Amino acid sequence: MISLRTSLVYTKWILIHFPYTLLYQLACLFNLPLKTKVAWLPPPLSPPVFWASIDQVKLHASLPYPPPGRWCHKDDWDINMIHPLPSIFEKVPKKANKRDVHQTIRKMFIKKKKFRKTPQYKNMVYRVKEGKINPQGCKTIEEVDNYFRQLKKAFKSMENHGYLTQEQLGKPSVEEIRLHITRNGELCLGTGGNHRIRMAEILGIKYIPFLLRGIHQEWVMKLSRELSLPPNQAISHWLNQKFQKTPPQPIKHSII
Repeated sequence: MISLRTSLVYTKWILIHFPYTLLYQLACLFNLPLKTKVAWLPPPLSPPVFWASIDQVKLHASLPYPPPGRWCHKDDWDINMIHPLPSIFEKVPKKANKRDVHQTIRKMFIKKKKFRKTPQYKNMVYRVKEGKINPQGCKTIEEVDNYFRQLKKAFKSMENHGYLTQEQLGKPSVEEIRLHITRNGELCLGTGGNHRIRMAEILGIKYIPFLLRGIHQEWVMKLSRELSLPPNQAISHWLNQKFQKTPPQPIKHSII
């Protein structure tokens, strides 16, 4: 049975993307220029989840999402904002992108340290005390503690049952690890799933489910021209050729 929260998340997704779904259909109907079609291209109202090898995700960045209702980025984020995604088994320099997350997962699940000793915990507590907004939505120290308890619970679930999809866990599929595609067709980890992908690597999990959250418009235009297909069909064809919709390795279907 779908929870109220999951229903609300899906409803919000549809309401945000439906107007551009209509605009995109009109652009195709009247055969507007390809650039206009790509600019108005929305993600599917029921977005599919694909599985990728962790080895295929070589980049990461603190990315904003595409404009509301749309699927494509149009600026130079994939030139100016991306960084190589280091292995969780590697130390990273102090100025590395998302170092707090990287070091926190290393300390909690490789070095077996208490979460209160991690840099991300200390930073989140500092922000609570200063009255600043936490990206995770925590407003009290108790909520910060609970956030880290949930991380430990998620790691234990992966360890015992393999990588379960958000749907298997009773959550909206739009909350899967969020990946973006650069103008060269490379996968880039965005703002959702940074802890999960690192925990999976520690446990030797080879494949992860993901939601394609953003695409560089130049990649969509390139595919559309090469395949002689409308943008939505071109990206769908590419995704289905490159990735699977089912896990390449069996996983246990248990829910925590």
